[in-house]
Amino acid sequence: MEEHHDIQVKASRFEQIVKKAYQRFVFPCVPQELHRQRLKLLWFIWDYWPIVVFQNIPFVYRLKLLKRFLRIDWNIVHSHLPSEIAFMCTALAARKAKFDEVVVEAGCWKGGSAAKLSILCKMLGYRLLIYDSFAGVETPPLDQQEREEKSFFGEYAATEAMVRGNLEKYGESEVFRIVKGWFRDTLAKAPVPHPVRLAYIDCDLLKGTEEALTGLIPSLVDDGYIFSEDYHLQAVRNLLCKPGSLEKFGKGPMVVTSLGPKLASLRFKGTL
Repeated sequence: MEEHHDIQVKASRFEQIVKKAYQRFVFPCVPQELHRQRLKLLWFIWDYWPIVVFQNIPFVYRLKLLKRFLRIDWNIVHSHLPSEIAFMCTALAARKAKFDEVVVEAGCWKGGSAAKLSILCKMLGYRLLIYDSFAGVETPPLDQQEREEKSFFGEYAATEAMVRGNLEKYGESEVFRIVKGWFRDTLAKAPVPHPVRLAYIDCDLLKGTEEALTGLIPSLVDDGYIFSEDYHLQAVRNLLCKPGSLEKFGKGPMVVTSLGPKLASLRFKGTL
């Protein structure tokens, strides 16, 4: 037992040494963001392994799925990790779509994660709704800014044409629909008009997370999932983890599970 622990400690130390070496010697020498992402993929590619063992998708289709995911990683700059998209895909692949069920992405940047989700949606019979302003992270009121841990205001902007182009080239164009606008004018106005099987929120903002949850939780099916990519932000983490804070969105109670430094999942308590 002690020997096994020593091996784990040594492996962790080796991983830290490699990461520090990369950050110090390699990262500064690679000027383009896409090239940096490709280098990082060499380290994180193994985190896609859950995709290979999906139960409800034939093995040959799993391999095709993995191949297309890697192609997206190679060509579209994005902010998620293979392990994070693998968590979401594992949850979605647990069963095929029921009547009128959809997957929702709230905040898509250049469409990397949306392209991946669209491929799996087509395999399983879901439609994909993409909500984004295409103007970057919204600047909230001053009193709200004081509660934000880090400022991403104005970052992660991309044109709708770029996202559509990436989805058409690397994803499945026939399954997605884009809803353009700030979350306050879309998701916060009314619940999603379809049963939501899975939702992915990545907006780098407490305000945007609250607005997205306003439209998502009332439409979430009993065995549905909501994933937040902003769990590393203290303000968002406080919202998700404060007892009773999610019931105000219309359903509950919900259980929040941390899946890594940035990703967390939300599910209704009775489905665990």
